[in-house]
Amino acid sequence: MHSMKLGPVVRIIEVYFAAVMVTVLGYALLMPANDFKYDITLIRVLVVMAAASRSLWLIERRASTTRQYVVVSMLVVIALSLLDLFYGGEYARIAAVVSLPVLIAGGVLYFAGSFAIVAFFAFSPHAKELFVEPIHTSVQPTSNPGENIYEKPFTWPWFRNLVIYYCVFSIVGHWAEIGFCWLIVLGIFDGSYDFSHAQLWEQWLYPYPAEGIAVVLIVIFLFPLKEWLLKKFNGRLWPTLIASFFANAVVCVSIDFLMGITTNADYQLWDYRDMPFNFMGQIVLQNSLVYTIAATLFVWVVYPLMAKALHRAPQHYVNGMFFGLLGIYAFLEILYYVHVGPRGLIFG
Repeated sequence: MHSMKLGPVVRIIEVYFAAVMVTVLGYALLMPANDFKYDITLIRVLVVMAAASRSLWLIERRASTTRQYVVVSMLVVIALSLLDLFYGGEYARIAAVVSLPVLIAGGVLYFAGSFAIVAFFAFSPHAKELFVEPIHTSVQPTSNPGENIYEKPFTWPWFRNLVIYYCVFSIVGHWAEIGFCWLIVLGIFDGSYDFSHAQLWEQWLYPYPAEGIAVVLIVIFLFPLKEWLLKKFNGRLWPTLIASFFANAVVCVSIDFLMGITTNADYQLWDYRDMPFNFMGQIVLQNSLVYTIAATLFVWVVYPLMAKALHRAPQHYVNGMFFGLLGIYAFLEILYYVHVGPRGLIFG
């Protein structure tokens, strides 16, 4: 397996993919988050990061699907790049920060390299001989109804799935915040809202790492606690559910309060002091109940369903999704939380 060497051409292509990813991340580093528009540029950079990162993984695997994936994804990237260049305003944004010769040279290198990669993977005999490894065999067994769908801790699938949960729910957590704010708007919950807050309402891919970290902690600690309680109560549902709910409440309230006193000491992010059943203005009963219900729902329903789906899916699909998702999330994290300022790197 993997006996045939990749060769210098494929290594150059790998360097090209890596260079494109570094360039996109550099773009995110230099671009002020408030200036980044949710238009075709967003679609292009996310597709580029997902396509390049997954292509690198497939190439290293010598996977039989590499040629088809690279050709199709690169053609999509080329089409999006042309649309962005001529209709999305990307040309004007790039021209504002680089000289015309650099712009032309970079464009020629980018498009020439992209078309050359498509031609190589579509027509090269070397590519046809190299990428033949059948990776569809790496599928978890599903014939046993009693199989353990929860990956063994500290194994590759376990770490991989934690990263997937973190990335996905950092974004989903943002959407949940929007939903909660709409409940406030509708008068169902007490609180304040600000429709001019672009980070919340308009930048809908702005990652909320706190929510992603919360989900990871649920997977690592609260779900095993639920399983332990289930054994202690001899499989009885209601006592286990009640005990799990109160344990989730203690953890959620503790994390919420700890975040408040460490990141919101001067109440610049939130202030619950004028709401009933608050403590030090950092936590309030209604929010704590919502967080606890959400955590309990995740422990009992969402996580088991996701774990089952990831376990039973062909593992090369899950691995490919992992690398593509990681590329996309890296761009978003750098765009919104790291920036180059006059005094160097600025975080947060």
